[in-house]
Amino acid sequence: MTSIALLDGGLGQEIYQRGPDVSSKLWSVAVMLKHANIVKDVHKDFIRAGAKTHTLNTYPATPTRLAKAGLSDKIDIIYQKAFEALQQAVDETSADVDIAGCLPPLVGSYLGQPQRSFEDMKAEFSHIARLQPHVDVFLIETMTNTLEARAACAAAREQGKPFGVAFRLEPNGALRSGESLEQAMHAVTEYAPTAVMLNCCDPEVLTTAMPKMATQADIVGGYANAFKSVEDMAKGSKADALQAREDLSPLVHTERVQQWIADGALVVGGCCEITPAHIQHLAQTLGQSHEIIKFSQLAD
Repeated sequence: MTSIALLDGGLGQEIYQRGPDVSSKLWSVAVMLKHANIVKDVHKDFIRAGAKTHTLNTYPATPTRLAKAGLSDKIDIIYQKAFEALQQAVDETSADVDIAGCLPPLVGSYLGQPQRSFEDMKAEFSHIARLQPHVDVFLIETMTNTLEARAACAAAREQGKPFGVAFRLEPNGALRSGESLEQAMHAVTEYAPTAVMLNCCDPEVLTTAMPKMATQADIVGGYANAFKSVEDMAKGSKADALQAREDLSPLVHTERVQQWIADGALVVGGCCEITPAHIQHLAQTLGQSHEIIKFSQLAD
């Protein structure tokens, strides 16, 4: 029986949509500062759905982004609130799950080549990692260029915990920077990530890429989004402008993920607009033929 590490779904988007009075470029973090219980409730829903690895709600909370929003002085409390929300969800459900620290793009999602040095970005990623001392694993997400991905991997490796790195591919199969999937996977090899993945891609892109990925790393995976387009957000708009596809039901999502697993994926889950209902359907289906495990168990 193949073991599959099952991540949670589109945490940030689920939180943001439940925030009744919040519209902010800080997205789910802005909701958390006003309604911490919403974050806890979303975590509980994904836990009950069957996911075994759950990420802290800190994706928009990089020092760079908080400084731009004038909230640098709130960084410690933001990370503390995020950990407390997830830990409370774990305690209240008595779940045996991983808590994953998040290492996201430093400036914003869907951008190209950064105008920063490796050392500068590594220092910021190291700062973020130190703000998440109690996590079991780290997930580096939505990387759109190899320089930033390598900086994040270097910072994660220093923590001595399992970590995965996930790239985002454009519809043409390349990173936003223009680099190829092969270049991206090769660029992080020296850091020995537990898994190399794709995330926040269109599911069709992930389906095309997975067979090739599986030939280039021991443990690969992916978790797609369900947005119609991310281009408005790439140009600086709020998440309010994003629209969900109507053709990615829980059943369709599960069928796509099963294809990725057939092609070699060992880590799956969901990104933005993949809800607890999607993860529940996926967990129930996979559980009939696979052992569902935590991300940390991949490193055993």
